[in-house]
Amino acid sequence: VGELWYKSYGGRSNIKNDTKESLKNKLKNAIQKETELLYEYHDKGTAIISQNDKKGQKGKNDPNGLPKGFCHAVQRSFIDYKNMILGTSVNIYEYIGKLQEDIKKIIEKGTPQQNGKTVGSGAENVNAWWKGIEGEMWGAVRCAITKINKKKKKNGTYTGNECGVSPPTGNDEDQSVSWFK
Repeated sequence: VGELWYKSYGGRSNIKNDTKESLKNKLKNAIQKETELLYEYHDKGTAIISQNDKKGQKGKNDPNGLPKGFCHAVQRSFIDYKNMILGTSVNIYEYIGKLQEDIKKIIEKGTPQQNGKTVGSGAENVNAWWKGIEGEMWGAVRCAITKINKKKKKNGTYTGNECGVSPPTGNDEDQSVSWFK
């Protein structure tokens, strides 16, 4: 989310003047960067799950070769982005709320008008926009996974499908519950 927010001067949105297309590109870049950071976090063993020595799991990778817990973290992170975009995030940080407002405004700005009024509710328009870009956003995650291999020069290659070919829905549980799994 850091790529969408200026931290200086108490913080302000970095997306206010964006179009739908430039917002989409910034979101893809942010999701890709977060995937790379999550990999580093799990690969270094900083994540609690990678330190768990119960049942001999300490330092072991998942069967796909990625660090233990990495894919689950990536899926949770993706769902957090989805909730932020849809305006349903339970995150209490003020900047998330401001980003949600700006995202909604950008999407409504590019939505068809009828008699000077936006057609459909803001939530409907945001949902439709997300449905249209969701696969592309998950593609950013998959792309980041393929780049991890190139940066780390590990034996073998990651295809990008290791954490799933399709994006996780997150529809089966409350967002805050997923943080503790």
